[in-house]
Amino acid sequence: IFPEIILIPASFDRYLDATKKLKKIFESISPDVYIYSLDEAFINISHCQKFIYPQAEQLGQQIQQKIKQELGSWVTANVGIGNNRLLAKIASEIAAKGSVLEINQDNLDGILASIEFKDVCGVGYQLTKKLQRLNVTHPYQLRFFTAEELGVLVGPFWANELLKIAYGQEPHLLTLLEKPSSHMKSIGRSITGFRLYDREDEIKSILFNLCSEVIDKTRKMKLAGRQITINLYGQNQAFHDHITLKYFIEHLDEMFIWVKKLYQHWNKDFKIIKFAIRLSLLEPNDQKPLLPSWHKQEKIQTALDKINAKYGLFTLHPASIMKQHLIRPEVTGFLGDRDYQLGN
Repeated sequence: IFPEIILIPASFDRYLDATKKLKKIFESISPDVYIYSLDEAFINISHCQKFIYPQAEQLGQQIQQKIKQELGSWVTANVGIGNNRLLAKIASEIAAKGSVLEINQDNLDGILASIEFKDVCGVGYQLTKKLQRLNVTHPYQLRFFTAEELGVLVGPFWANELLKIAYGQEPHLLTLLEKPSSHMKSIGRSITGFRLYDREDEIKSILFNLCSEVIDKTRKMKLAGRQITINLYGQNQAFHDHITLKYFIEHLDEMFIWVKKLYQHWNKDFKIIKFAIRLSLLEPNDQKPLLPSWHKQEKIQTALDKINAKYGLFTLHPASIMKQHLIRPEVTGFLGDRDYQLGN
């Protein structure tokens, strides 16, 4: 369609590196920082605003300047200020590029009466379409409905959530950020290929490659899992299988063994375009087996971990993973694995 288009691949490693630099900037301002996504964060200054940051707008400008100094003069940042996360995020969404905007009692109603729901965190496309049936296109309009009236359309939970938003109050979605994060319950990795695969050596290499990343994350978070899942997708067909063990695994060799067994259950009756591996039922790996064979594996795995931690994942890897087709880790924009990526 566009023969002269220049395609530039995403570089999530660089994005994550920039996010880590931003995190350091924000934590120099306040210890209470939540990295919401690769390019968004909430900074709570309510505990120190009175004496340290009495002028919030001036602080916003200082943050912008620090970002330019750290990442480059061409980098712009919107800073939104509000008395809760909902209003701060709305302010950052609607602010002019590279500016600071505060939502306060003086402009709150006017802003809620003018913005669209696409600028409101937590209100997605489907919910917006439902509200359009009531001719509601701005949050302020929700004030003219009761919870019962809205509940008929969106159910009781969202009726109450929408009424909070109508008055600029923080919805349940954002209050969840205050809960201390527990350890991850599962770690998975998937990849969609650029073509269909039917060569067994390539298929196994990709699966083992994904296993390596899953085990690397699992061990860095000091976890171990009992359930292994494999998913293979073709154009119109799919294969899924899993096994739940009576013991925990955290070694690459063990993961390979079980993934290979699950793979052998597949009839090989279609070509594969997408691969997925998951290790679930994760728990902290506090208790170690006493078996000599386990400790031998642990020594090998620990040595592998140290080398790959120093020189990069896949510096050392099993021969079953084709070096010329290595699949590197990716970072998702919304940092679903933020504890692993940011080292919290």
